Amino acid sequence: MSEYIKVLLIEDNPADSDLIEDILSGVEDQVFEFVTAGRLSVALELLADRGIDIILCDLSLPDSHGLETFLAVRDKARNQPIIVLSGLSDETVALKAVRQGAQDYLVKGRVGSNLLVRSIRYAIERNRMLVELDGFAHTVSHDLKGPLTSIRIASETLERVLENPEDARDKVTELLRIMTSNVDKSSRLIADLLILAESGQRPTELQDVYILDTVQTVLADLGGELSKKGVAVELGEDLGTVRANPTHIYQVFLNLIANAIKHNDSERPLIVVSCGGRDKHGRNLYRVRDNGSGIAADVIGTIFVPFIKGEAGGTGIGLSIVEKIVKLYGGWIRAANDEGACFDFALADYPE
Repeated sequence: MSEYIKVLLIEDNPADSDLIEDILSGVEDQVFEFVTAGRLSVALELLADRGIDIILCDLSLPDSHGLETFLAVRDKARNQPIIVLSGLSDETVALKAVRQGAQDYLVKGRVGSNLLVRSIRYAIERNRMLVELDGFAHTVSHDLKGPLTSIRIASETLERVLENPEDARDKVTELLRIMTSNVDKSSRLIADLLILAESGQRPTELQDVYILDTVQTVLADLGGELSKKGVAVELGEDLGTVRANPTHIYQVFLNLIANAIKHNDSERPLIVVSCGGRDKHGRNLYRVRDNGSGIAADVIGTIFVPFIKGEAGGTGIGLSIVEKIVKLYGGWIRAANDEGACFDFALADYPE
């Protein structure tokens, strides 16, 4: 298992396409997977694959030309970053594309390995930050505003009820229940936001964390939910150890297992936690898998982006916390469907 970047290369010139693939295939510390489209119509169909991480887009195609090409791809791509591949004759158009939302533009024939890889990595990170910021603004304005509005309505109603206190006991009890419930909801969201903010910070109190012990603690804490849904759990015999902050590792497995419980729709739900040994960099390789119907195609590409919510609702923060912690420990994480939702990830000892 290794971290990879999936590239949609929209380019009708085979020589240019082969050159870009050769450049990226020669990068030692990054694996790239390519999907190629020589026409806009084909590219738009391929964009249904939400596993695409970055789009490299030539503006001059057999069935589209200029800024219209970019706009069509942008509108279909939704949250996927786009780098425009420009010829010398259309740099002006490429700049217009950047103003319209492209992350960068590169002039074909002047692109070296370092420049291309750096541009791709920066584009993915900048785009992710923009999506996170947009999601954060929506969450604060909607998910916090909703409970606060309910509390205000309940308090105003309570004030009116107390003007005529006779037979008001039941109404007061219900209004207080509504207020308490919405305060709790707001508190949970704020707590999640704080965990997200802290998850990428340098860990303190490092120790050897025995992953099996951590997972068993998580299972004990989630015992009520496991029992309620009748979820069986299988654990690998040896889950290894990681030099880490115990709370960080607990958060990783808590969120992944809680996610597997919540979204497993199998009649006989099962969660499997296993360790695949170490990779060549000395990182432990883990897998958390369930046997449900898997991750929806329209969600899988943004599943680690905070505040992006699926049909089940929630804050959309849990898996983002996992990704931030995993990367803090020099690892990577990938979501896929393999007879159910499957999360593969790597964890390394934090350097002291």
